[in-house]
Amino acid sequence: MSARRVAVVALTGILVLIGLVRLGHAYAFLLVEGGQGLPRRWETGRFAGRRIPWFVTDAPDGRLAGGRTLADVSAAAFGHWQDLSESAIAFSFRGSVRERSRDATDGRNLVTFGDARLLGTGVLGVTFVTSDSQGHISDADIVLSRGVEFSTSPGAVAGRFDVESVLTHEVGHLIGLDHSGLIRATMAPFTDRGDVHQRSLELDDAIAGGMLYPAGAFPAGRGALVGRVSLGESPVFLSHVVATKIHGRVVASGYTRPDGTYRIDGLPPNVYLVHAERLDGPVRPANLAAFREGFQRAETTDYETTFHLR
Repeated sequence: MSARRVAVVALTGILVLIGLVRLGHAYAFLLVEGGQGLPRRWETGRFAGRRIPWFVTDAPDGRLAGGRTLADVSAAAFGHWQDLSESAIAFSFRGSVRERSRDATDGRNLVTFGDARLLGTGVLGVTFVTSDSQGHISDADIVLSRGVEFSTSPGAVAGRFDVESVLTHEVGHLIGLDHSGLIRATMAPFTDRGDVHQRSLELDDAIAGGMLYPAGAFPAGRGALVGRVSLGESPVFLSHVVATKIHGRVVASGYTRPDGTYRIDGLPPNVYLVHAERLDGPVRPANLAAFREGFQRAETTDYETTFHLR
């Protein structure tokens, strides 16, 4: 029988970073492969009005039902991210096009449908993001599965997956976010038939978008939780660190780097309960492939969750 292993969270408390925009280790940014934590993001200054352009296929061939068009639902999904007060991210719809296939080299960010067999079993949609070695994104195509029964209706429809929820999640990938370990977050890797909650961005999603593309003074007046997760003297990689207000509301989370350190930025000053947990379900390391490939390291296993209050 092996002894129980408990991860120890080293915590420095909450630091107020007035006027400082620093991209931390929190949340899950899409990382450059082998870039050791270098995130991918758009250089929005190269677009007119700093708005990222997007297009939609003019002949959707997916299994759609509902009163709204794919363009209408896509616009709503992009709008959820654009409406964030924390983020300056903005988009521009450039119209419908005949192309149905994604193309990583055309610089045209397309919402389209693809063969379910190529996307993977049980996959609702995939966002293919292309960037250079410095993390500058040049193209991102959102491909929905042709084999899924989707709904474009304004409300929930039992038995069908909500296109607006799925697209809102995929737009998060388009701007440079990976999956969240918080199940209620829009960037969680799962949804269900008749579920529309991922249309509404949670605090974790909003802060993550704001850290990549800060708006106005954000994150001035906010703070950061900084610490290290270890097993004895050994660092824990890819541990899910969750910051919860003392009254129980989860605010944000992040993942530890190979040296066990983490940094969760953009938090309102408060007293937080912090815990570190293994990604042993429902979110698993396989759902964070880009994060693992960014450091080219395998995650630490064989430990349990512990709590510390500061």
